[in-house]
Formats: sequence, structure tokens, C-alpha cells
Amino acid sequence: MQKNSKKAVIFGAGNIGRGFIAPLFSFDGWRVTFIDVALPVVEKINADGRYPLNIVSDENTVTLSVENVSAVDGNDADATVKALVECDIAATCVGAKAIKYILPNFVSAVKKRTAEKRPPLNLLICENLMDADSFIRGLLKDMLTEEELCGVGLVETSVGRMVPVPKAKGEGENPLAISVEEYGVLPVDRDAFKGEVLEVQNIVPFSPFRYYVERKLYIHNMGHAVCAYLGDVLYGDEYICDSISRPEIRLAVQNAMIESALALSKKYGADFEPLMEHVWDLLGRFKNRALGDTCARVGGDIPRKLANSDRLIGAAKNILESGKSPVYVCVGAAAALYKYMRENKCEEQNAKTVFLSLTSLDKDSPITNHTLEFYRLFEEKKELCEILNFADKMKKRESGMIV
Repeated sequence: MQKNSKKAVIFGAGNIGRGFIAPLFSFDGWRVTFIDVALPVVEKINADGRYPLNIVSDENTVTLSVENVSAVDGNDADATVKALVECDIAATCVGAKAIKYILPNFVSAVKKRTAEKRPPLNLLICENLMDADSFIRGLLKDMLTEEELCGVGLVETSVGRMVPVPKAKGEGENPLAISVEEYGVLPVDRDAFKGEVLEVQNIVPFSPFRYYVERKLYIHNMGHAVCAYLGDVLYGDEYICDSISRPEIRLAVQNAMIESALALSKKYGADFEPLMEHVWDLLGRFKNRALGDTCARVGGDIPRKLANSDRLIGAAKNILESGKSPVYVCVGAAAALYKYMRENKCEEQNAKTVFLSLTSLDKDSPITNHTLEFYRLFEEKKELCEILNFADKMKKRESGMIV
């Protein structure tokens, strides 16, 4: 592939950085520089200048080479700032909790770029964080002048490619090799760019972008989480592919995703048919055994995933605001609460008190009431078919189909 002169800097050489964002730029001919604090990774990237990307499915594995890459030690402020000053675009793939640690060097680079009259610096925010642009802007506004802040584009993205935690490498395996699913499209917020809108194959600018943020969080991430919690709590499943292959879990996940898709369709005036096609596609992608994705990974950090605007409660609120009842989503929320109560030895505490503290919901919210009704069924060791029968009756009763 012919190289071009454009440079992308990516904070984080982990799963998403190496498995998704870097390939998008590399395969389009860009030069890519990672900024990471894991020295063995930095040194290996610089020694090889490339790494293998395995596109895995249950049918086969296709290995591609991500070329023209280098890396900088994130603790080397001078080298990090230099890379950012000279780049054409930057991206952050470090995890929401680590964003604050990368900003000092980013701020220094923005100040230098502004002083040198360089073009605006757009930052692709590749994190599972609702309102990530507002969050980062809030951190930057006390560190940059108004002129400097005007030279930064905070561009939200919708990271849909599934890249599970890599397994330990065997002897002779390249430690940089990473396995991903085939899906490789990155929607980005067209309206957030400062200056020219990015043109890279499979990076697709959309407007208005909020719809795509919520589609990812409230259909993909929510359905994934429901699958993980039900598989873990009820069956002790290790892998997502095993959980989604259980007909009763697939039904619960599918119904939760359809509830959310209907709400999004109404909220944004979006055609429902493409949303349903997205649901079917995701259900198939969750079955990809070759990814080795685990319920522990997908269901980790329960307080964040039960937070007020995150995947479970945020989706439930959308459904409620659409005039419908979030019955099946609340089945997943109840499973998450059940798992949290046992992992943190909260059995002696009142489940409602714990749930309200995690979600910041009103005590009389239908979401609270539904979730606690299902939580009681989990406590009573009911089978999922019984829980879903109860959910079906609740859905029919609230739709006026039965009394």
C-alpha cells in the first residue's frame, strides 16, 4: 500500500487502539504513532514497524498486517508533544478513567500548535462514555484559553467492533498480534470537526450523531450486558457465545434490544427496519466463538453499567420516555443487581437501597419497581423461562392486552 504524508496519533496501543482505530488509518495509507506507557509494547512496535491483525470468525481466520506504525513512551512528555504537534489527527483509546492522565501532554501540544498557527487538532474520542465530548471539554476549559480551545475538535465516535481481552500468547507468538471480529466501520460526529471533515475509508461522518451514540450504547452495549449477566448469574457461563446460544437468553436479549430499538426509532424519527437489521446482526456477532469474549469482561464494572445514563438504565429511561415499559431491559438490570449484591456481600442490605444508590433513580420509578420485581425472582432461584413468562405477562398487562 502506498504511504501518504498524513499522520495519526493514537493514545493507547491496547485492544481498540491496535485492534480497530490504527488499522483504519494504516489501511488508508496513513502513518500511525501510538502513545502508550507500556514500554515492552512501545519497544516492540518500534522494532517491528508492523503487527498482525487476525480477523476471526467461526469459519476461518484472516491475518492482515498493520503497517507503517511507530510508538512513543507516554511518560516522555517532549516526544509525546512533538508527535501531537506534527500530526493531522489524534484519537484516544485509553478507557474513560484514564483520559485525565493523557490531557496534560495534549494541552501542551494544543498550546504549541496554536502559537505556531497550525491547523485545528481534531481528537477522535473512542471511548464507551456518554457525552464524552462534554466531559473532555469540561476538563480542558480550565487548561486552555478560549482561542486554544477553539483549535480543538472533540469528535465523538461509535466504537462497534468487538475486541475482547487478548489471551496469553504462546511461545513464538507475536505479542502484538490481536484478534478482532470482521465488523470494521467507525461512525463519527460530522458536526464536531474543526476545519476539514476527516476522509478515511470506513470512518463515516454522521449528523446528527447523538442517534449513533445511543444506538451503540442502548442497543449493542445494553444487549451485550444483558447477555453477560443472565449467562453468568443463571448458568455460570464463561463465554458470551455460550450464553447467547441458549434460546431463552437469546429471547431475553432480543426482546430487550427490540424495546430499545423501538424507543430510538420514535425518539429520532429513524426507520425501524435498519434498526432491526442491526439487532439481528448483533445477535449473530455475539455468537462468534472465535472471539473468546467472556461474560466477566462484558459484565465487569457493574456500578458504571448501572449508572443513570449508561447502557441499562439509560436504555430503560429512553423506553419509558417513549411511552412504553422497559420490561426486558429491567430483567437484565435485575440480573446485574443480583450479581453485584453477591459479589460485594450486600445480602444483608436492602436491595432497593443499593439499586437506588447505583442508579440515582427515583424510588417510585417504574424502572426501579420492575427491576426489583425481577430481582425477587432471581432471589427465589426461578428459572429464566419462568422469569420471562412473568415479563411477558407484565408487558401484556401494561399494553392493555390483559387485565
